[in-house]
Amino acid sequence: MHTQLISKAAAAFLTGCALVAGAVGCTAATQSTGPAPEPAGVSTTMTDLATRSGRWPTGAAQLQAAFDQLDRECLSRAGFRLPSTPKVSLPVPENEAAAIDLDGRKQHGYGISTPGDSSAATANPNAYVSSLPSRDQKRFNDVQFGPGAPRTAVALYGTGRAAVPTAGCVARARRALAGDVQAWAAISYVPQQLDDQLSRKASRDASYQAALARWRVCMAKGGYPYASPEAAVTRLRREHEQGASGSGFRHLEIAVAVADGECASRTHLPSILLRARRQLTAQLPAGNLSFLRSVTESWESAVARARSVLSDTALHDHAAGSASPPAR
Repeated sequence: MHTQLISKAAAAFLTGCALVAGAVGCTAATQSTGPAPEPAGVSTTMTDLATRSGRWPTGAAQLQAAFDQLDRECLSRAGFRLPSTPKVSLPVPENEAAAIDLDGRKQHGYGISTPGDSSAATANPNAYVSSLPSRDQKRFNDVQFGPGAPRTAVALYGTGRAAVPTAGCVARARRALAGDVQAWAAISYVPQQLDDQLSRKASRDASYQAALARWRVCMAKGGYPYASPEAAVTRLRREHEQGASGSGFRHLEIAVAVADGECASRTHLPSILLRARRQLTAQLPAGNLSFLRSVTESWESAVARARSVLSDTALHDHAAGSASPPAR
């Protein structure tokens, strides 16, 4: 997926489904940018996973929330009070305005020169662990990942591999949701792998290339003759790495990011790319589609368990609140 068209707040999540504590980112679209017809032989949910759109953002957020809940409960039994993490709000790719996030661009540009959000750092589990005495830091790691942090290699899509914990609270929470750590790795990483592959193919789609040509014209009128949104980000990041900084660079970064977002909105670049990605799902090789079908089944089961965990927690909290004595 073209991450420069996604809000900064969601980028970290979308580039790896990164879950806290040890897990290994169309209202504006109109006319031809509406929902694409589902490819023959491929379910809607399979397409959602392969393109991280449709039901995927909601399910991914529920999985993270349930994982966090189970992980904190496990750690609390060992005496650790891991801070609650902020609620994840992933942009829905079909919502073009939210995916582009012009307000975020006006504040942070592409996020190249803007410091990280300090509010997020307060809920960082690494910060919590660092605050513990050294003896408790080792005990925390043993509880969280098992003594010696044992791991296993899991085969993913294509030649992809992931090393995942097999012990401790992390593994226990993942098994509770996905059945086993192998299934958890698949539902965490495979959607991104497939989305990356489909995005590369979709970028060569004729409709996307036509929209990209209109985007270039729009950008050139503003004085920014970049070949693509990716080229703009790459060029600015390189300049920053080579020493460009200060208010001058920050002003340029924000100006280019805003112009990029405005032109993307006018040309419906994100929606056209999403439509192409969803249509290309059916063109995956038969073996890959079979693998995707299996991962989708695991994902649906894990999301159902996550909803149950969150529902049970909500009911418990409600009951506890109802049982509280009235304030005097």
